[in-house]
Amino acid sequence: RAQIAERINSAFAKAAFDIESLAKVRAPVDTGLLKNSISARKEGDTVWVVESPVNYSVFQEFGTRFMPAQPFMLPAAEFVRPSLDAALKQLVP
Repeated sequence: RAQIAERINSAFAKAAFDIESLAKVRAPVDTGLLKNSISARKEGDTVWVVESPVNYSVFQEFGTRFMPAQPFMLPAAEFVRPSLDAALKQLVP
């Protein structure tokens, strides 16, 4: 049971760091603050978080009425999803 939990955690860790890397590639760059703020981290025992704490990151991701969206986080997560799904399916007998 502990081995399965570790393998699940490893799959999510890989996915989180893959999302971080891809989001950094996709992030719009002016000063580089947004790109450099993107990070993946484990929160608690089971949750992985990929975030950009920069206050304007949500406006870049979703746009405003004055500027179009320049999504970087959601496309990265969608790209990584199939490999995470495949890794998790390998754990099911």
